[in-house]
Amino acid sequence: MKISQESIERVAAASDIVHVIGSYFPLKRAGVNFRALCPFHDEKSPSFYVNPTRQTFHCFGCGVGGGVFRFVMDYEHVDFPMAVRRLAERSGIALVEESSPQDITQRNERGRLLDLHRQVALWYHHQLLRSPAAAPARTYLKSRGFSKEMAVSWQLGYAPASWDGVKKWGIAAGFRNAELVAAGLLLERNSQETYDRFRHRLMFPIRNDYGDVIGFSGRILSEESQEAKYVNSPETTLFRKGKILFGVDKSKRALIQSGEAIVMEGQIDLISAFEHGCHNVVAPQGTAFTTDQARLLRRFVEKVILCFDSDTAGRNAVERSLPALLANGFEVRVAELPSGEDPDSMIQKEGIVTFQKLLAGAEDVFDFMIHRVQREAGFPISPHRSAALAKQIAGYLAILPSASLRETTSAHVAMRLGISSSALLAAVPSSLVATAESVESTENSSHSKISAGTELLCRLALVHPEVRAWLCEQKSPMPHELHAELEVLEELLTVDFSSSSQPMAVLLPSLSLSLQHLVSSWDLEKTVSDPLSTAQDIWSGLQIAYWKRQQTEATVQLRKPGISSEQILLLQKEILDLQCFIRERTVPRKPI
Repeated sequence: MKISQESIERVAAASDIVHVIGSYFPLKRAGVNFRALCPFHDEKSPSFYVNPTRQTFHCFGCGVGGGVFRFVMDYEHVDFPMAVRRLAERSGIALVEESSPQDITQRNERGRLLDLHRQVALWYHHQLLRSPAAAPARTYLKSRGFSKEMAVSWQLGYAPASWDGVKKWGIAAGFRNAELVAAGLLLERNSQETYDRFRHRLMFPIRNDYGDVIGFSGRILSEESQEAKYVNSPETTLFRKGKILFGVDKSKRALIQSGEAIVMEGQIDLISAFEHGCHNVVAPQGTAFTTDQARLLRRFVEKVILCFDSDTAGRNAVERSLPALLANGFEVRVAELPSGEDPDSMIQKEGIVTFQKLLAGAEDVFDFMIHRVQREAGFPISPHRSAALAKQIAGYLAILPSASLRETTSAHVAMRLGISSSALLAAVPSSLVATAESVESTENSSHSKISAGTELLCRLALVHPEVRAWLCEQKSPMPHELHAELEVLEELLTVDFSSSSQPMAVLLPSLSLSLQHLVSSWDLEKTVSDPLSTAQDIWSGLQIAYWKRQQTEATVQLRKPGISSEQILLLQKEILDLQCFIRERTVPRKPI
């Protein structure tokens, strides 16, 4: 499903960037621009500027920037289509979406499932608050220190003990039996008989990061029950357990502000911590982090504190969570709870201040692993146990996403183990290091600062159609052949924005993120007297430098011993040709 270009342009035209950003936090006028403290990093002096003329924002502290769509994407942590839809709703614009019949069907089915989950969450919630049968659920919540206000805030619910309570409600509400099955609310005994999945359970709605209910987790109300302690919604078109983090819809602003996530094992622990003022919390749908969950969390934070239960399952969950977290570049620490405690019980007994002190003292994950072995096996660790631990840690070091991080972390761990860094690094599988270095190379390939000449050429191409048209005709050599940083210019020339009434607002989202940051920092109001001649002069200078490099390379080849007479003649001809090219470009252009 694709939003039409016309709709995107209408939304861009209706979304003044000063008004949009000013609705999130106050902006102060600074000359022709507006400024504020940057919302994307901590700072004491404002370096975040909004340009109403260009309709762009840029932070000169951390480098983020772009147009109105990019701001909504970064601030709300949504994708481009969702940013367009939110700005369209804000402006009262009806979007035209280009959809195939299959897209329309899927959208309608998804919409029905979202509506079903929204309504059934309200029904479960009503049961918890009003139904006499929900008394055990209310008693359980009270025993865990949950108030009515907390239950309302998190829209907790109760699934009746009936085998067909939800089924009857759903049919009466206008939903088909097949939709209730597709949502995971009903189980099929056979092709003709269905029954409620959740029965006599405390219900926790599971929401995506936009706040939509997409599934449920149901907890038993009797510890003596032989049933599973928790029953979750099955995998559906809405719900993928390994891609969801419980609580992120409420905690994402606190995550961004703190730069750190406290990862807990379950819903009750998370809600208890959140309601006591510890807001930067999330919980996986299970005990170990998946790669998809790590990527979702990486949008908000770079640091993680694992705060799982103190039992064996919790300790194992720490190790199972490490591969996804370390591979995605997180700084991981572990907060070790007292024996027999979980976060909720500790908060209830000791108070939130004591719990926060525990978090503040969380250890680096590798220190935690070493200390745990020392406690279990005694100190000092025996050579054999130390070697086994070194091998285990080396496997984690291999997936760290940068060579510098692997080296510094290895030095720290080696010192703690009493071995050399070289011995520890020797235990790191070389194949895994190669993979990590490949990822590092890809991530570091984004555009950074460029030379003044390249920036001027790019600015002229953006502002002046005649410069853009002339540059598009220059095919030999290609821009990136003249200089590697001219890949920036090539990317700009691939985007056609000449027909747009809001060129910058519509152009920027079609560029790579790093280039959006770069372009937003340029002063496009700077003018030159003759844009085309200026661009041609810059291009000529780049060509001359390129040909001189080729000439030097040919001269070096010519001086090599043992080359044939034929090769000598070819190289001499190449050098003469290059001298002609250079001479032609060096002669001053005659005025017309």
